[in-house]
Amino acid sequence: MSSRSTLRVALVGAGAAGQAHAFGFRNVSMAAGLESVKIDLAVVVDPNLELAQRTADRYGYGRATADLQSVLGDPTIDAISVALPNSVHADVLPAILRSGKHVLAEKPIGRSASEAAELVTIAENSTAVTGVGFSFRRLPGLAAVHDAVADGAIGTVRSFTAWYNADYGADPKAPFAWRYTKEAAGAGALIDIGTHAIDTVQHVVGPIRRIVSATLRTEIAERPIPGSTETGIVDTDDIALLTVETESGAIGQIHVNRIAVGIPNSLGIEVHGENGHARFDSISAGEFHIHLNEGPSTVLGPRRVFTGPQHPYFSDVAAMPGGGVGTGYAEAFVAEIQHFVRCILADRPMDTSFPSALGVMRAVDAAQKSATTGTAVELDAAVSSPA
Repeated sequence: MSSRSTLRVALVGAGAAGQAHAFGFRNVSMAAGLESVKIDLAVVVDPNLELAQRTADRYGYGRATADLQSVLGDPTIDAISVALPNSVHADVLPAILRSGKHVLAEKPIGRSASEAAELVTIAENSTAVTGVGFSFRRLPGLAAVHDAVADGAIGTVRSFTAWYNADYGADPKAPFAWRYTKEAAGAGALIDIGTHAIDTVQHVVGPIRRIVSATLRTEIAERPIPGSTETGIVDTDDIALLTVETESGAIGQIHVNRIAVGIPNSLGIEVHGENGHARFDSISAGEFHIHLNEGPSTVLGPRRVFTGPQHPYFSDVAAMPGGGVGTGYAEAFVAEIQHFVRCILADRPMDTSFPSALGVMRAVDAAQKSATTGTAVELDAAVSSPA
């Protein structure tokens, strides 16, 4: 890094996820202790140079380029934020990780656990800070549920339900894209949004030990190819239903759906323990629910809690940090980038490390294997060959 107070950043990937990263970098200084850190938004890299330039202009980056190698060889670049399609990770991330620069890569890392494992090996050999973007962890309500479970407020967790429902694929006329083919994506809703639900389970409840059962279903089998009268065959899942067991012995279900009509974007978890339960849904991101077996029976029951400055991340990202003003999807990316920057300044690892992302990818592979064989699959036995 050029100095303790300046971080010169490159963004690789100018699409929607990359722009969310850019939004995060623009707002780093909102956090206590980061006010004096200057984020120098240096360059946006994308093979679509027109898109790269639009993103650079929109978020205040100095320039745009299609030449990644020139950025990797630039000694003035301290950190690289990566948001690329799944199929590109195995080809592009190794050189980025070996550049010696700090790296934050958007999830998932590759299309399979074997691709992810190779990237983990490279990341662990880097002396720089490396991590993977699981932004939902930074929502104050979900973080509060995590803390309540970790502190033992609801007792030993016995069961849970996690979900990610979205409607981005609900329209059968939505154009065919890389997300709908295994060769490019690895899996469908399971890997695209399901990785967030899996990470949420592993963050709140604990590591998943095995997939007890899995069902993967494709409901929209063909989609129109843009600029053509032909259709593309969809061979990735629209819906995934998993029953899983964690290392602690808790059992639960994970439900993922990218064709959930009328639900634009909902990531959530409900956790049941021996002394209570807790629930969070990102579509109501400014609150969570918790029930504890305490107090008079006449008022005993779940209570709705509005997030505020007393909860994790809230004061670092809220435009007006008072209770009830709410935080959401964009603020989660701000908090994620703030965590990345803090780790760089302190020279310490991110909590969303490459090894933690490998655990998520092993769950994805195990779910696919379980769906094919109809049997339970241990995560340690779930590493597949790259697509």
